[in-house]
Amino acid sequence: MNWVHEYVSSSIGRKQIVAKTGLMLCGFLIVHLAGNLLLFKGPEAFNAYAHALTANKLILWTAEVILIAIFGTHIGLALKLHLENRKARGGVDYAVNAQAGEMTIATKTMPISGIWTLVFLILHLIHFKFANHDVHNGLFGVVHAHFQNIGWSLYYIVSMGILAGHVHHGLQSALQTYGLSHPRHSGLIKLVANVYAAIIFFGFSSLPVYLYLLPVTKG
Repeated sequence: MNWVHEYVSSSIGRKQIVAKTGLMLCGFLIVHLAGNLLLFKGPEAFNAYAHALTANKLILWTAEVILIAIFGTHIGLALKLHLENRKARGGVDYAVNAQAGEMTIATKTMPISGIWTLVFLILHLIHFKFANHDVHNGLFGVVHAHFQNIGWSLYYIVSMGILAGHVHHGLQSALQTYGLSHPRHSGLIKLVANVYAAIIFFGFSSLPVYLYLLPVTKG
């Protein structure tokens, strides 16, 4: 198993693991968005989807453990790489130059946007997963009531903007890590990142806007 230790200990290995876990999380976001869009179909459709996800506890817990492991690995190694890179530059976060200015500025913000997203995720779990679902319209009612608060709705939209920026740069970096760094691929990589980030931002942001405007019904 020495090769595993050597791979994880190397800078290239860690970068590839960060890229792999990042791509996995990008896939998870799309699946999560697809499920959340059922909010537009109303309480019955959304609650049925939520029930299907939680019906088999063994599958649910296994999926959650795997997801936590992916998140933890991605966050831990990304921060480690950031600190190593910062140390290698003598403690300077970034240096702007004519060729790499845009990329290095984007790189500098990745830890900040990552930490913001982590805090958002914790609050997201508290407000929805661990909330009391024994209310009118069940989980749909919990989500609806939450987004009736303009402050939380705006916080959600801002967080989706920050997340979109994070995955936009991260997706480009991940694709480049796996060899798509040739100049002839740069346009395609940017297009994929732009489209993906737009889907994430507008898809998720549409939910608080819709639910904020949706009249509240009493049970």
